[in-house]
Amino acid sequence: MKQATSELQETKPNILIVDDRRENLLATEKVLKYLDVVIFKASSGNEALSLMLRHQFALVLLDVQMPEMDGFETAMLMQEHEQMRGTPIIFVTAISKEEKYATQAAEIGAVDYIFKPINPEILRSKVKVYLDLYVQHQQILKLNEHLRQSNEELERFAYICSHDMQEPVRMMNGYAEMVVGRYDALLDEDGKKYLQFIASNAKHLQKMIRDILHFSRVGREAAEKETVNCQEVIREILNEFAGEIAEKKVEVICGDLPTIETYPTLIHVLLQNLMGNALKFHDGSTIPKVEIKAEKQANDWLFSVRDNGIGIDLRYKDKVFAIFQRLHRREDYPGTGIGLSTCKKFIELYGGKIWFESALGKGTVFYFTIPQ
Repeated sequence: MKQATSELQETKPNILIVDDRRENLLATEKVLKYLDVVIFKASSGNEALSLMLRHQFALVLLDVQMPEMDGFETAMLMQEHEQMRGTPIIFVTAISKEEKYATQAAEIGAVDYIFKPINPEILRSKVKVYLDLYVQHQQILKLNEHLRQSNEELERFAYICSHDMQEPVRMMNGYAEMVVGRYDALLDEDGKKYLQFIASNAKHLQKMIRDILHFSRVGREAAEKETVNCQEVIREILNEFAGEIAEKKVEVICGDLPTIETYPTLIHVLLQNLMGNALKFHDGSTIPKVEIKAEKQANDWLFSVRDNGIGIDLRYKDKVFAIFQRLHRREDYPGTGIGLSTCKKFIELYGGKIWFESALGKGTVFYFTIPQ
């Protein structure tokens, strides 16, 4: 980050002075030469436009009264061009002192309107304000780019590490199960317990690796919208959890879910994680109940997954969607702490939102939106 900032500071910002009279160009250049800038000069609107096509400027000082193309016309052409649009313009004039000219300048997009003869101190102070803003903006752009690259490198690292870790963990889990199967009768209670610990932790590590891989893939792989029957998606997910639903005697209420144009993986990841959490975070004091609904809004579909589980302490609401953050011991409620962070990353990438409401001991309802 420090290197990025120092590299940026080494590049001086450019200023463009536009005036049809050479003596005015030289006088303005003399006023500004003590600033840490590179000064370009143009004697006409056409020359100014040509320079702006080839260079990036922090500020343009533009004379109003010029032959062929005056300052107002030049500024309007600048605003019409994407590369020039947004460059601050300060109009400089000797005769157009009526209020209507200042108003016109503001409508075109000028940031200031000053009169000749120019007060050197005032001009320098005004120019310095916009130079500082420009430098800060460039620093932010540069740092954002470095941050984006760092995030991509981190995600690639997570993907590679997770991918390479899968095989040894799978082997560890497989051999632990083989020992249990073949030598169970020869092991005492402690031996059986230790092998169960190995197998249980190997399975947990496998799930964590899969979740990290899933998280690292979000946004890195191309996705195309398809027609998705959400009723079929939830039917598949309920089949995945069929054993747990039957064992806990869970009451599942599913509304009439829509068929929408969206990303199939997005819907599956969201409903799978939210359904899994609804089944997991329940203390068994009541009959578990999960309700899944969707309703059409003005610009999106609003989905909800409601449970009557243990609820979430709202003091920790900022941790719920943070990766690897857990609110409970793994011994009480197993998991990796990645599922909800994947949901949030995934849905925000595709223009939706996710949030929740909860009360301790009464349950939680998660909401998410899918843009129409």
